[in-house]
Amino acid sequence: MTKSNISQYDATASNNTDIDGTDIAENCSPAGINNAIRSLMSHLKQMDVGTVALTSPKVTGDFTVDTNSLHVDSTNNRVGVGTSSPSATLDVEGSSNSTYLIVGGDDSSNGRALKFTSSASASFNGAVHTINAPSSQGVIALSTSSAERMRIDSSGNLLVGHTGSIFNNINATSTVGTSYSANGEIFACSSESSGVMFLNRKSSDGAIATFRKDGTDVGKIGTKNGYIFIGSNSVQETYIGLNNNYVYPGNADGTFKDNAIDLGNASARYDDVFATNTSITTSDQNEKQDIASLTSAEITAAKAISKLFKTFKWKDKVASKGDSARTHAGVIAQEVQSAMSDAGLDATKYAFWCSDTWWEKDVEVPAVEADEENGIEAKDAYTRTDTYETADAAPEGATERTRLGVRYPELLAFVGAATEQRLADIETRLTALEG
Repeated sequence: MTKSNISQYDATASNNTDIDGTDIAENCSPAGINNAIRSLMSHLKQMDVGTVALTSPKVTGDFTVDTNSLHVDSTNNRVGVGTSSPSATLDVEGSSNSTYLIVGGDDSSNGRALKFTSSASASFNGAVHTINAPSSQGVIALSTSSAERMRIDSSGNLLVGHTGSIFNNINATSTVGTSYSANGEIFACSSESSGVMFLNRKSSDGAIATFRKDGTDVGKIGTKNGYIFIGSNSVQETYIGLNNNYVYPGNADGTFKDNAIDLGNASARYDDVFATNTSITTSDQNEKQDIASLTSAEITAAKAISKLFKTFKWKDKVASKGDSARTHAGVIAQEVQSAMSDAGLDATKYAFWCSDTWWEKDVEVPAVEADEENGIEAKDAYTRTDTYETADAAPEGATERTRLGVRYPELLAFVGAATEQRLADIETRLTALEG
């Protein structure tokens, strides 16, 4: 058979009797030798430029293509692409800001390939290496024991333990796992009886979880002496702690904060408090000053107030319960103020009478359309009322509100003291008459 390229040459020398049909067998014509050499040179050039491929090439020792385009280190059994000194079994290197490896995909244009890219970044003290699934539906998944454990979907969400949408593991009863959305949201769902989240602070007391708004700390959950505290970094550092068998007001480090925090306010009141006993009010002489009996003006005001107790019903309870709304007994704060004023006294100087002012602004909240794919439920439009404690904090157009109230224990003590002093005066006068 005519040997027209190197791939047709035989490894046994005696079997090579022609080159491109030129006879080179024993006793061949000298002129044929010249022609055969020319053909052999042509065959070698064809192999050099790639016109003819080698069938089963074998290289003993190192192999290099274009300095560092491809280098085989036969001593260490390593292959380098983009480097002549490979440091691993396969070492692929590229210049900064370049795609140095593309793996998989039908071709380079369908977006199914996995791309590895490096780019310079001073903030990371070197290069940032990016693994990219460029398709709009691309997913990067990691598996163990032939089961997928984690994936990054095409929207940039990280899903651990499940393969559904970002909200699947909180909206579905059967899906467990953790989702980290590209927008910074975290969702977790677990079927374990031990719980969903575990946070452990070792050694010293302090914050376990810190909450921020626009980069500023606004609150935290922490531990103090083996117990938990939670609260807000407001101006007054409003925290509550859960100790052995009581709840206490605290500072931001979980220590006690005495006589500084209120429960509710004029615009955000509690309805009922269920308790076995009444509240304990401090009455220690060591913490009081200006201790005195009631003046004649105070006795006059108290006498008038004692006549002001009436029955009534709350308007909001009548609106919600109708005839089932129950009857209450008490005074009207405005009438108490008038009784004090009539006696020449200023009700605002007495702790049993209270007046609180705040500002309100109604905000129209638009309706929300359902988005099942993203776990968003439909909501009707509604009006939200925002409250502000000072006029400076309130926005333009806010409405000023004032609510009056009384501290009944102190008010009754005021009336009782006046009644006792009046009775003592009557007894004195009766004794004098009888004598």
